[in-house]
Amino acid sequence: MTVGLTRREALMTAGASALALALPGFAPSRGVASGTRVDVAGAGLSGLACALVLVQAGVDVRVWEARDRLGGRTLTDTSLVPGRWVECGGEFIDADHSAIRRLCSESGVTLQDLAAVDESGVARNLVGGRVREGGWADESSERLAQRAARDLQRLGEDRLNAMSAAEWLRGAIPGGTGSPFARYQRALTTGEYGADPSALTALWVVTDLADGAGANEMADSAERYRVNGGTRNLVAALEKRVGVERIVRGTRLTGLVREGSRPALLLTGSDGPRVERPDRAVITLSPGVLRTVNLSRSGFSTPTREVIRTYGMGTNAKVIIPFSSAAWGAHGWDAEGVSDTALGQTWNSALGEGAGSTAFTSLVGGIAGRTIAGPDHGPAPGSIVQARLALIDRVAPGTRAAARDGAVVHAWAKDPYARGSYSAARPGQADYATIAARPQGPFHFAGEHTSDEWSGFMEGAVQSGQRVAREVLARL
Repeated sequence: MTVGLTRREALMTAGASALALALPGFAPSRGVASGTRVDVAGAGLSGLACALVLVQAGVDVRVWEARDRLGGRTLTDTSLVPGRWVECGGEFIDADHSAIRRLCSESGVTLQDLAAVDESGVARNLVGGRVREGGWADESSERLAQRAARDLQRLGEDRLNAMSAAEWLRGAIPGGTGSPFARYQRALTTGEYGADPSALTALWVVTDLADGAGANEMADSAERYRVNGGTRNLVAALEKRVGVERIVRGTRLTGLVREGSRPALLLTGSDGPRVERPDRAVITLSPGVLRTVNLSRSGFSTPTREVIRTYGMGTNAKVIIPFSSAAWGAHGWDAEGVSDTALGQTWNSALGEGAGSTAFTSLVGGIAGRTIAGPDHGPAPGSIVQARLALIDRVAPGTRAAARDGAVVHAWAKDPYARGSYSAARPGQADYATIAARPQGPFHFAGEHTSDEWSGFMEGAVQSGQRVAREVLARL
């Protein structure tokens, strides 16, 4: 499926040195001293990928996870639709996401190739009160991409970084903010980046659009794969490879202290507070979560503190509704679309998993994601489900009759151990990923928010974890 924009592929050259550290065959220049210990805070994909490389190098590793589950902002639901898997967090893998694809292969985890899925129907967009089929916005999108390429050269990165995406879109789209295409592009940008365009740097959007100008390669590469059986299979494989005995659940990081050249981690679990003093520490928590950690004695630099304090986070939320069948297909719709209503971006939750029962995903971001009713993860309130079913019926009349009870909502901004879906740089913050990745004494940082190339993607999480592992090994 290709409902999203491509991400910062144009920054790949800038990240080439970090990628080289993540390639197989790289080894530290010196052997790791016996008894050397590294602690990893967070057992999401970045933490597990980092821990795996360290364990393979012979390092004594401890992974501390606040939740009672592993996987961070990936979460697979296998109970919503019997015999199906549904992704409640990170879901899609691009064809050029090499780090996570290689990790899956090495871990014995297969990928589902969505390009091979025969899904009948076309995309439909409910925008400006009307249903608009197929590629109605293609011509306008191409013109916008060409404008982006010109503005990237004409205005320069510094000016675009200081500008909000909303400001740039207002000047770049003819017809004003109320035109159907402007409404479509605003909804698409909000869903893709998780932030309202007014709170997002224009540089990210312009770079992405310019990168795709005059080319259609994104259709074949973007959102090409899913993990067969769900991301839970990759998480389980990584847990086994790292070693269950090295991972401690239900233990939250509450403070970081720099004691000379050594780190100290202040932790709280079911057995009360504790202090751990490894040789090095890897922190994979998102900036939103790090704001809740006591850093007064961390020795962090002013730029690092500023990133932690202010780095923008997307607020994506998924509402997933079970259906007895993909009833929308009978109306010529494949469930994909972008809408300026509560539907946001939509797709078949169990795409390619076979005929029969399925589910429908409605993804929103920005204010809509932050203020959505219901829990962080749990049953969706009837009001938001009924509102979406009414909108689905406008796109494919009669489809709501196949909806089943049990819809769920996953609001990542409400999750106390995520505090957002993924990083979304505000105006002036385009270089924050680079700053966030810089070591601070014995502390090292991983997570999608530290990836120049793939912030916001599972690829960024995996790649950053592997980068930091090599970084740590080189210093040990």
